[in-house]
Amino acid sequence: MNFGVLIACLIWNGNLVQSNKQEIIEDLKNIIFKIKKSGDDFGPGQTSIPAFTATLSKNFTPPLNKIIKFDSVKTNVGGHYSSSTGIFTPPRDGLYMISATIRSTNAKFLHCELRVNDAVKEKLFGTNQSTGTANAVLKLRRGDRVFIQKDFRSGESMIGRDWSMFSGYFIA
Repeated sequence: MNFGVLIACLIWNGNLVQSNKQEIIEDLKNIIFKIKKSGDDFGPGQTSIPAFTATLSKNFTPPLNKIIKFDSVKTNVGGHYSSSTGIFTPPRDGLYMISATIRSTNAKFLHCELRVNDAVKEKLFGTNQSTGTANAVLKLRRGDRVFIQKDFRSGESMIGRDWSMFSGYFIA
């Protein structure tokens, strides 16, 4: 779509622009983001949409109140997930879909938290080889720290071998 045609349509529909100004501004930002051919951190085309999926490669007993480092990176468009820290750092403000699944070991409980910076956004729980899953649409800001953290309960272990995962992508 020609950017000039888009602007002309918006000017021609002036009443619409006044009544939905904020929504149109956000739509324009997203359109510009999608058609942009150079600059910024992500580059052109499909690679411009930040996305990641990482799994835990082996069984693990996470330390209390520590970030879980999903070490087997399957997808990392833009490189915004770090397997060495376990943290996803959004490259731009917007809505993101964040998901995590944890699987507990046999006859054990497992309690974890999806966190943004220091705030708990969702909780995950599994028991006796069952999984706990969280799916959340979150409004994130550039530079936020998004991660899965073990809570304060001791003696809990999780199954790796790609059964436990952490994933996210930019929506708009």
